[in-house]
Amino acid sequence: MQTSREGKNTVEIGDKVRRRETERLILGKGTFVDDVQPSGALYVGFVRSVYAHARIKRIDTRAALALPGIHAVVTGEDIIGDLAEVRGGPTRDVKTYPLAIGKVRYVGEPIAAVVADSRYLAEDGVEAVEVEYEGLPAVVDPEIALNDPSVKLFDELQSNVVYEFHFATPGVDDIFKTADHVFSERLNSQRLTPFPMEPRAYCAEYDQRTGQLTCWASTAGAHNFRTRLAEILGFPETKLRVIAPDVGGSFGVKNGGYQDEVLVPLLAIKLGRPMKWAETRVEYMRTGRQGRDQIHYIDVAVKKDGTILAVRDKIIADIGCSYGVDNSISSAALYMTGVYDIQNYRVDAYGVATNKANHGSLRGIGKAEAAYVIERMIDIIARKLSIDPIVLRNKNFIPPEAFPYRNVTGALYDSGRYAECLKKTLELARYEEAKKEKAELRSRGIYRGVGAVLVMEPTSSSRIYATGGYATCRIRIEPTGWVSVFSSVGDQGQGHSTTLSAIVASRIGFPLDKIIVIRGDTAATPYGFGTGSSRSSVVQMNAALLAAERLRDKLLNIAARNLRVPAKNLAIRDGKVCEIDGAKSMALNAIVRLAYGAIHQLPEDEEPGLEVTRHFINPNIDYVADPQGRMNTFSAYPYAAVAAVVDVDIDTGFINIVKYCTVHDCGNILNPQIVETQHYGSVVQGVGAALYEQIVYDEDGQLLTSSLMDYKVPTVEEVPDIRLGHMVTPSPFSPLGTKGAGETGMLGVPPALATAIEDALSEFGVEIRNPPYTPEKILGLIKQAKQRSGRQ
Repeated sequence: MQTSREGKNTVEIGDKVRRRETERLILGKGTFVDDVQPSGALYVGFVRSVYAHARIKRIDTRAALALPGIHAVVTGEDIIGDLAEVRGGPTRDVKTYPLAIGKVRYVGEPIAAVVADSRYLAEDGVEAVEVEYEGLPAVVDPEIALNDPSVKLFDELQSNVVYEFHFATPGVDDIFKTADHVFSERLNSQRLTPFPMEPRAYCAEYDQRTGQLTCWASTAGAHNFRTRLAEILGFPETKLRVIAPDVGGSFGVKNGGYQDEVLVPLLAIKLGRPMKWAETRVEYMRTGRQGRDQIHYIDVAVKKDGTILAVRDKIIADIGCSYGVDNSISSAALYMTGVYDIQNYRVDAYGVATNKANHGSLRGIGKAEAAYVIERMIDIIARKLSIDPIVLRNKNFIPPEAFPYRNVTGALYDSGRYAECLKKTLELARYEEAKKEKAELRSRGIYRGVGAVLVMEPTSSSRIYATGGYATCRIRIEPTGWVSVFSSVGDQGQGHSTTLSAIVASRIGFPLDKIIVIRGDTAATPYGFGTGSSRSSVVQMNAALLAAERLRDKLLNIAARNLRVPAKNLAIRDGKVCEIDGAKSMALNAIVRLAYGAIHQLPEDEEPGLEVTRHFINPNIDYVADPQGRMNTFSAYPYAAVAAVVDVDIDTGFINIVKYCTVHDCGNILNPQIVETQHYGSVVQGVGAALYEQIVYDEDGQLLTSSLMDYKVPTVEEVPDIRLGHMVTPSPFSPLGTKGAGETGMLGVPPALATAIEDALSEFGVEIRNPPYTPEKILGLIKQAKQRSGRQ
């Protein structure tokens, strides 16, 4: 690839283009919400519940209001009249207020907001507010919450079950009665939090003269946020601007829908002063969105030769005190069969409210839970039937000739070569050699194990309003030759500006350094639904491709008229439109000037200017279930195989990942550097989920993991030796053939490490069922296994 200011440019889709965003951020030149400092800004602090479940008897704000520098203290009752709409909670029957009214349901729920001259004075005011509670029993065990309705979170509901999903193929239960083997397990995924580097933050400024409200938000979806604000505040969108500047990570936690997100802009309007609030890390741990935390009672019916006949699952999902739709349950239920050709299936899934913080999006929401369960069951079955787990997988994989493949719940998988991907991964890891080394290493006191899995992660959901069914891109070549690309999705570290620039440059021939990407500003960008579910490479990049190709055609048409050459005989290269044989040419900048300033020299069917907007509607999606209840809720289906080699210290329980090899298939790769960094980061997040991370509450609903002293996340010291390979089976449903690249890396880590640890400790008969695999847990499992076998 060559780029220069003179216009030489041979950028093609698939080139390894250096991230444009990196240097600015590394040098500290980024602008995050907390960097925004409007003149005269006041600061907001929140009085938060110290109880997991209680009635609010009294709120006394007098002492706080008497403090110097305190401008206001507002409660839920104070602002009801300011709300045009009160949002629904986990169901439409439940109302969600920005500040709790009458009752609190989790530790950290906001009760009152204090406005002060500084952040420190706001915290002083928070301490001075007195709240009298009437404590209520807390329910933190989802199975108790499911089966015992005596303690309800929401008085409006009959029970704590706020969501149910049921699906069954005909005769599935009869298969279990006649199968050669039925294997049953209770498996669960622990509660996690996405833990981005930057917690949430909001800043708002209201211009009383014009009635314009501007809000800066660390959000993954600026337009979604603006729509919610407009609905709740009764504010016209034309007077409401949301800016998402640089956002320090999300992983699902910044997709919006928070109980308190309207308060900063509301207070800016009420007090006529700019307002700021930046979440502390402790606040984030208490109130930030959490994920996973599902219990699965799963049965698998199998033939003697290992052929899987049927799967039956009961899912109990702990969704905490969720305010809004939680899609983890349906995603887990719909994709439980994973990469295997299983045509008989039953699932009964329950979303249960408990006295914990909000539950929702976390990288691979629902699909990670399903992948863990089915991959663990494959290895459990292989061990009990004495079948090589690789052989068992290959026996049950969906064959490549079956694609596009309609799975049992209606999902239409776009493309895949699962057996080949697994084989390449085993070769990358030197899997057979690693297995042979085990005996020799064991003689030296080293307990080494190997494990391999293959996971699939559906991407680009379009069934729900939160992610929409499309993305939009507007491209304008300015009269001076600069190119403005307006994206409907933002960026929280994915490198979208780099990828968008390369796609546009590859089609219109302008150098990368002449292309500017504008995103995260509702006043400038087309309406969109932000990032999430690895949708950007599927919908946003294809929208950019369509817009750029239309602009290219227009450039060629204008040149064709003026060069008197058919457009089909022209090409763009080296800053010019040239005849293919090189006889005639016209500079791109000259064509741009004609498009704006000499419209009499344009083709009759071309309009003035060089601005194009294109939408890309998500392909391969069902919006309505068929009569059997089946539907396809995601557009693309990337996958990844993993082979892990670990050493287990039986004296300390410590797990050392010796080697972690993975081969993934995300369809056509737009930029290898971007894809690789996404995958590496995803793997590291998976290591945290497998070995360290867990949100823990006590029986009273008090959070026990409220800081990094208790909630362990991987640092650079814990990053294993990651070896990455690529496969490409393009999606047939989009022009770019992309599938999404941000999440498959995380999904494979917990099941692969579980298998490897079991293999390392096979002489003890250790069985791994639930992450995280902490040293304490490993030591306990070794002890239990020894006791079962009579060994000391």
